[in-house]
Amino acid sequence: MNRPLAGVRVLDLTHFVAGPWCTMLLADLGAEVIKLEPPGGEIGRSMGSVYAAGESAIFLGFNRGKRSISLDLKQPEGLAAALKLAGQADVVVQNFRPGTAERLGIGAEDLRARHPQLIYCTVSAFGPDGPYASRPANDPVIQALSGSMSATGQAGGKPVRMGVSLPDVAAGVLAATGILAAILRRTDSGKGSTIELNLLDTQLYAQTDLITAAASAGASGAAAAEPEQAPEGVSASIRGAYVCGDGLSLWLDTDDAHWATQAPSAGAGMSGESRVNRKQVAALLRTQPREHWLDLSGSVGGGVVPVLALSDVLTDGSDRTLEVQHPTIGRLRQVRTPVAADPPWLPVDIPPPRIGEHTRDVFHELGFPDTEVDRMEALGIVRTDSTTNNEIRFKE
Repeated sequence: MNRPLAGVRVLDLTHFVAGPWCTMLLADLGAEVIKLEPPGGEIGRSMGSVYAAGESAIFLGFNRGKRSISLDLKQPEGLAAALKLAGQADVVVQNFRPGTAERLGIGAEDLRARHPQLIYCTVSAFGPDGPYASRPANDPVIQALSGSMSATGQAGGKPVRMGVSLPDVAAGVLAATGILAAILRRTDSGKGSTIELNLLDTQLYAQTDLITAAASAGASGAAAAEPEQAPEGVSASIRGAYVCGDGLSLWLDTDDAHWATQAPSAGAGMSGESRVNRKQVAALLRTQPREHWLDLSGSVGGGVVPVLALSDVLTDGSDRTLEVQHPTIGRLRQVRTPVAADPPWLPVDIPPPRIGEHTRDVFHELGFPDTEVDRMEALGIVRTDSTTNNEIRFKE
């Protein structure tokens, strides 16, 4: 079956996480995504603390299914090539700081004036105006300013950063959603769209329930809702993570403070207790390995799951993953976009690209001969990768 976005061309001017996540999702849905990088590569190639064969896990994780061209937008000939590409694109996505695209000559107003059918999407940290508009920001900054750090962790404790970059993830998905809606609308109107969203608003949107509670409490003059703390000595929820006797952890997903007392092998001094607290449960669970408590949970109503390490989550052959062959890393397993359809469409099977891996091919498509590409490369305007090309492949 044809992929949903077959025939849609996306010019990807994004970097790091949120923008590349959006364009990778579009690629997974079948769009042709051309990633335009500066000659040194986008910053995601050199950021983060996890690398595989010299490749950043951040770049590898969010750039599957794309072709990479490398050129300098600050050079007139580089900009001219980018504008020619934009003229052949259905969608342009960028996440520069506000004003940068306009200074470079590739802003929404300029491009859409030339190409009214173009869909132009901007993802920024704080939006085009306001006191933070010109500031750079990453995930921890957005978590701090959105209130999500304060909402994470134990009540009364210090703010805790979420382990997953939710602002980036949500922004990438919402940007793709907006683009899909604009493509659908264009089929009727024939007109393009300008789409804008920012990480801060996206994270606030992801906290709709918390914001609603806080706003309601503010309107009534009451304090914002926080988890109830049971009085000393009174039975309270024991829901939470615990370390077992073998050092492995489990999550006790229950508000029933009598869970431990129902266990046949609860332990001395607890089987007759009518009230227990987290401290007692923690001491009990440390007396046996995790597998013991997982086996036991079936006889006392369930509600117990292991806390897994990332390396334990996916196994070889999992339907949740797909495998690509990276030219320098080799076999690379990645998480598949978790959208299933019947009948299914074929998944893209192209690895994250090397810098400028497809520059020469794309420039050929634009009508540039090899001699011209060579000349621009000698001047530092473009960068090519002369090693073996990887064509886009789709699993049969």
